[in-house]
Amino acid sequence: MFTLPVLDRDEARFAQASAQMAQTGDIIDIRFQDQPRHKKPIGIYWMQSLTVAVTTGPAAREIWTYRLPSVLGAMLAALSAFWVGRRLYDHRTGVFAGALVSVSLLLASEGGIAKTDAMLAAMTGLSVLALVEVWLAETPAKRRKWAVLMWVFVALAALIKGPVTPIMMGLAVLALCALERRLVWLKVFFYWPGPVLAALIILPWLIGVQVVSEGRFLTEALGGDMAPKVTSGHEGHGAPPGSHLLLLPLLFLPAIVSLPAGIASLVKDWREQTPDARAARLLVAFIAPAWLLIEFLPTKLPHYSLPIYPAIAVISGLGFVRWGRVERRWRLLGLGLLALGVILASGVLIALGIRFHGALWAAYLAAALMLFCGLAATFALYMRRYDLALIALVVLGLSWHGLGRGVVAPSASILFPSGPAAREVADLRTLVPDAPLISTYTEPSFVFLTRGEVELRDADAIAAQLASGDLDFSAPRLYVFDLSRWSDSAAQTLRPLVQRACAVRLVDGFNYSRGDDTVLLIAATGCSPDAATEPSGSTP
Repeated sequence: MFTLPVLDRDEARFAQASAQMAQTGDIIDIRFQDQPRHKKPIGIYWMQSLTVAVTTGPAAREIWTYRLPSVLGAMLAALSAFWVGRRLYDHRTGVFAGALVSVSLLLASEGGIAKTDAMLAAMTGLSVLALVEVWLAETPAKRRKWAVLMWVFVALAALIKGPVTPIMMGLAVLALCALERRLVWLKVFFYWPGPVLAALIILPWLIGVQVVSEGRFLTEALGGDMAPKVTSGHEGHGAPPGSHLLLLPLLFLPAIVSLPAGIASLVKDWREQTPDARAARLLVAFIAPAWLLIEFLPTKLPHYSLPIYPAIAVISGLGFVRWGRVERRWRLLGLGLLALGVILASGVLIALGIRFHGALWAAYLAAALMLFCGLAATFALYMRRYDLALIALVVLGLSWHGLGRGVVAPSASILFPSGPAAREVADLRTLVPDAPLISTYTEPSFVFLTRGEVELRDADAIAAQLASGDLDFSAPRLYVFDLSRWSDSAAQTLRPLVQRACAVRLVDGFNYSRGDDTVLLIAATGCSPDAATEPSGSTP
């Protein structure tokens, strides 16, 4: 949260738009620089702009302040797993569920990134909790109260990421009706305060942004952002069905260890119609349709499965509690998946350290700690010391996050060229204090770190302006050229730029958004006569 630089591209876009919202006070229209950002609803921007306003202020550009809502979301998601497990089964199941999912690779990682996904997982988990309470309520008054709260949580989720949670919860309710073969309990969801509160949460902003955007928000959000993801592998993120399942041993680590035992126990409850069969049906009613939805969606990104994690964690918690009562093959499968997850998670950190010059000592230490904790958890499970096994697994997860996200990734500075580039720009501003900044390096992280005070262009446009005389390299300006986007126009532009520049700097890096090496040339032109002109780096 504190050590990892701002990430491209989604996190930086969210953070920059939230910073602009905090600066302008416009809480309706979402903008990235001067461009409307009609992709996601307003919820996360409100949260981020609020936390920034009450902490460092938008001018500081401290990314950790924008990550605070995600931290809260991850905590609420883990708590929702605890509450659901406690209500459906018992206190121990809830504790195991909440603790295991809280350190899982995907949830805890998203909890340290300024995006929508951790908070969406929280609102979805709380929606499932409300459904559980409606399902278990013994009095009509309590049933109505939780039905209203479910409307509220679903509406808040819609305000964060559109129709994802409403669709998942709608499918869950329909599946539950089919499994129970009765519809009468559904009438509680038509208790009028619920729909009214949901409308009051969503409609004021939605109507406002539709007016401000002249009707373009819904058209662009649904037609331009959502529809391509539903119909094809949008932006090269297509993958076959089953991809999310294959990623589960890594992304659900360490909770994956008891998931097979939990599933086996769930199936047994259902088949034998034990007192816990109703709990099994409710979990299946939510998880199965939601999982099929994301698996058959053509566009696949790892975090698409995150809203389902709190409910899956309840099954893992159940598997932990009933570890000694399930068949040996399911226990061995869980331990095998744990070993696979540890190998993959360790491999990610070691590869990151080797390929991108991260702190290899931290990668090897994390791998050793995870291996030790995995073996300790295995031994504790064999000895039926479940509390000790839980502690070992939590430490396993914390080892990956603390050393991997806290040390290895931040030390791989080649992955984050925007930071050094922004610092070089700030240094060169002493030569041309009020000069405009023009950049062909268009990564959102650079826009965020330069406080949005950058004009993004392509090299061809700059070359055309230079040829027409509309651009003069003798005027006070700062330029950032992305040399990885080389063209004849760029070559024609760079030669006179370097000749006329009073200072030139170079920044090397790797653009993981595009998957290629990047060299950034940063130049100042039109410096005052007494300004230093000695470049600090070589020129191309």
